[in-house]
Amino acid sequence: MLQSQKQEIRFRRAALANVGTLVNVLLCMTASRLGFFEIEPTLVLVMSISIWIGHLVFVVAIWRNWNLYFKDASLTVPQMIWVTLSISFLLYCTNELRPLIMMGYLLIMTFGALHLTFKGFLNYGLFTIACYMLVLYGISFQRPETVKIAEEVLLFVSFLFVIAGFVFMGGEFSDLREALNKRHQELKLAISRIEELAITDELTGLYNRRYLMQVLAQHKALANRGHYQFVVCFIDLDHFKKVNDQYGHPFGDKVLIQFSELMNQSLREVDLGARLGGEEFILVLADTTLEDARQVCDRMSKKWMNQKFSEAPDLLLTMSIGVTSYKTAERIEDTLERADQLLYEAKNSGRNCIVVEDQDIQGTLDLV
Repeated sequence: MLQSQKQEIRFRRAALANVGTLVNVLLCMTASRLGFFEIEPTLVLVMSISIWIGHLVFVVAIWRNWNLYFKDASLTVPQMIWVTLSISFLLYCTNELRPLIMMGYLLIMTFGALHLTFKGFLNYGLFTIACYMLVLYGISFQRPETVKIAEEVLLFVSFLFVIAGFVFMGGEFSDLREALNKRHQELKLAISRIEELAITDELTGLYNRRYLMQVLAQHKALANRGHYQFVVCFIDLDHFKKVNDQYGHPFGDKVLIQFSELMNQSLREVDLGARLGGEEFILVLADTTLEDARQVCDRMSKKWMNQKFSEAPDLLLTMSIGVTSYKTAERIEDTLERADQLLYEAKNSGRNCIVVEDQDIQGTLDLV
């Protein structure tokens, strides 16, 4: 997921939480006018607005991307702590509404369902219990006449059980989230592997014909705009069938893999090497002249002739190559067909030969 998409989700969650905080402000003001708070309505108003503005800071921080400087970019835990402390202060300032306001603790725990681990839920549960115990201590110290021991004990025990249930369910959510993330990563790897197999040759690791045609189409589009040309080199390993017949297909596969490594070593990052099938390969050389392409093929041919295998130390390997350049506005199939025809000319010339489209720079290797 893109960072901008993640930020959008974070902002939406923080904004919705802020709307909830604003609703809480309005409820507190209403409750204050009805006489449910132990402090003056003006103080309730100031306190409630301060709580809302405090949470609004988180919304602005995410909107301005300041949250990206923190390890937890969602700012989940800081938001939960701020609202928990705010609710605790509201609890301290009222008596009759305490059971109702305590439900806010539980609402906050659901806010962390998408981010907290089981340990995180447990720590938050303990923090919430500690906050409520401080509230009870403050009330019993400042307004002992309002405390009814039996009711407070029953309410506190019930609160403990509810918090424990939320912590347990939070742990279940965390395990489920981790399992889903693991499956998501496995699925991404599987899709990546499928995509790789769709464009690469399984044996050599070179690109296959499908991807080759995509790249050639891109080169064609660039060339048709002018001031750009590319060269296609059609390569065939000479007498490869004899190699398979004499040494076996496993050795033949080893030869193909070794040749693919030679191709990769000979190419720039902007070039491309592909296997059409069997012992046929294609080089696509970007922004290259025919003469430069001939020199690349010449160096590859000489290195390939010097390639040695322990299983067949006397084996001499050669290749035939047809080299052509793309002509503006022609079909890619025509370019490949012309390269194929030049390759057959090279093979008919005795193999171990490079035939270039421009006869003035045609080269034939007579190295044997």
